[in-house]
Amino acid sequence: MKQLAPMLASVGTDVPAGDDWVYEPKYDGIRILGSASSAGVALITRNGLDKAKQFPEITDALAELRRKTKRSFILDGEIVALHENEPARFQELQGRMHVTDGNSIAIHRTEHPAALIAFDILLDGKKALVGESWRERREHLDALLSSANRTDTLRISEVGDDGAAMLRNARQNDWEGIIAKQADAIYKPGERTRAWLKLKIERRQEFVVGGWTEPRRSREHFGALLLGYYDQDGSLVYAGHTGTGFTRETLSDLSKRLKRLERKSSSFVPAPRTNEPAHWTKPEIVVEIKFSEWTADGRLRQPVFIGVRDDKSPREVTHEPESLAKPGKKSPVKAAKKSGAKSAKKSTPAKRTDGAAIANQLSAIEDDGGSGLLELPSGSLEVSNLDKVFFPKTKQTKGDVMRFYARVSPYLLPAMADRPLVMKRFPNGVRGPSFYQQKAPENPPKGVRVESVSDEGIETADRLVGGNLTTLFYLVQLGAISVDPWHSRVDSIQSADYSIIDLDPGPRAKFDRVIEVAAAVKEALDAYGLHAVPKTSGASGMHIVLPLPKRIPNDGARIVAELIATSVAERLPKIATVERSTKDRRANAVYVDYLQNIRGKTVASVYSVRAVPAASVSTPLSWDEIDEDLDPAAFTMDAVIERIERVGDLWAAGMKRPNSLEGLLGK
Repeated sequence: MKQLAPMLASVGTDVPAGDDWVYEPKYDGIRILGSASSAGVALITRNGLDKAKQFPEITDALAELRRKTKRSFILDGEIVALHENEPARFQELQGRMHVTDGNSIAIHRTEHPAALIAFDILLDGKKALVGESWRERREHLDALLSSANRTDTLRISEVGDDGAAMLRNARQNDWEGIIAKQADAIYKPGERTRAWLKLKIERRQEFVVGGWTEPRRSREHFGALLLGYYDQDGSLVYAGHTGTGFTRETLSDLSKRLKRLERKSSSFVPAPRTNEPAHWTKPEIVVEIKFSEWTADGRLRQPVFIGVRDDKSPREVTHEPESLAKPGKKSPVKAAKKSGAKSAKKSTPAKRTDGAAIANQLSAIEDDGGSGLLELPSGSLEVSNLDKVFFPKTKQTKGDVMRFYARVSPYLLPAMADRPLVMKRFPNGVRGPSFYQQKAPENPPKGVRVESVSDEGIETADRLVGGNLTTLFYLVQLGAISVDPWHSRVDSIQSADYSIIDLDPGPRAKFDRVIEVAAAVKEALDAYGLHAVPKTSGASGMHIVLPLPKRIPNDGARIVAELIATSVAERLPKIATVERSTKDRRANAVYVDYLQNIRGKTVASVYSVRAVPAASVSTPLSWDEIDEDLDPAAFTMDAVIERIERVGDLWAAGMKRPNSLEGLLGK
């Protein structure tokens, strides 16, 4: 098994013509030859590493398939990460590829599941299939992975005979590309052949790391990776550098690996000149990079780090030729005729969100000096000083805040849509001076939403209104860290969408006291037949939010909260209070604040970063999470993104059903 290498595809430039071609999605994972026999199960990468330990759910699935079919087999396929049970991008596998600790592997298996998508078969029982055509091999694969034998963990690739249609589907859903295969071609182990063509929509390929640069400003570990590829003479040619696309965990891990391989001289021929002091390393680490294009002088433009590829050998890395057209442009597509190939249950890559692409833009701008034009659906926005440290304790920057909001925007924007916004601006970060701003700045950029808000008892003023990306990033550009919306919308200023109970601990009240009061609030809600969504405030307290029916006046929202708050304070007089005056409250009590429902008052929005040293995020919770183990500081920007991917948007799910107040009025 270990001496058997997978057949490799060449780069194609368009969909080939002819009736002897079939097409598959280009899955974004780890290429694997998966075998199961009396000797056991193996998951062998292109460079001979066995990943069976890292992916036990796949190992178990292959072992179970052998038990059911009572025969040995070797499958060719791709290990992919799963997100909402659909194949996700390669980045999602990064946390699993190198893990060796048993406990960590078990956690990954549960929280970050993976699957094997098989697209070929080399051995079926005692029959070797490498000399058979793709059609013959596919029949064996379909029979082995019949519908009864497929699982969420063990899947079969989608196959189509209309290349143009599959390519359109790939573009619409932001796949990496598609693979074209000659249906009559035999399998040639270890060979790169034109019988398989990879048609790449994105410009992505592997590069060898030949060094790194010193970090600038608040950056930790290293500034940028120095990237190269091998030419025909075997020389390592410099292709450019990237400091974009890394998480803090990746920066730390890569830094340790690089320092173990550090050498005195450059492996590049010739050695490149760098903007920051360079360190050289043995060319043993392979990384995958996404970029916009090659420049005229042979450098990468806008390169972004995708992940480490320990499944590929450095000496295999060359300058790959161009494939399809640039993103956004049509590729020349020849007519692809029907070939009669069999289709199978679909396993198609998951669609990416715009937030990830915008986050990559922000990283590129920050890496290139910190200022530039951010391209958004509604136009361009000038951003600056993205490398300014907003949180000295965590060393997180203005750019980090924007990147978080980009990734969480599908969930944050609906929560703040059509609501007037209040800004608390921190131009120099959380340790610097701050000030509130109610009115919109004069002459805001195009795409920033401003509305004149007026009603009896409030000053008529132009205010920023939430709901689009341009306005969201403009807030942060002005130095606002949290997003603070009104509880009503511009077209219904007199009505509140929700009622909020703000649990605000005194200076000597620990968070476990907040948890105790929150439990009492839940009991009061249950007694009145009401439901609410709890969320961390992002600081030291908690918000409990009750969705309301339409046309409930702001005073009505306050009365609902007051009823609950008063009942809790009466039940727990030693630890809960509705006393408004701070000097009259006990320092170890929790203020159950219902006055935040007054029109024009605000609290931090769900998914809002808070201007506190830990840079924590106001995060929705399920009620069963509110116990002695709850730590509001654990909800960091990175943790919240991972949490949403794991548990979904608890806010939207909990707020979609408004409370009926008829029963409350009766009681």
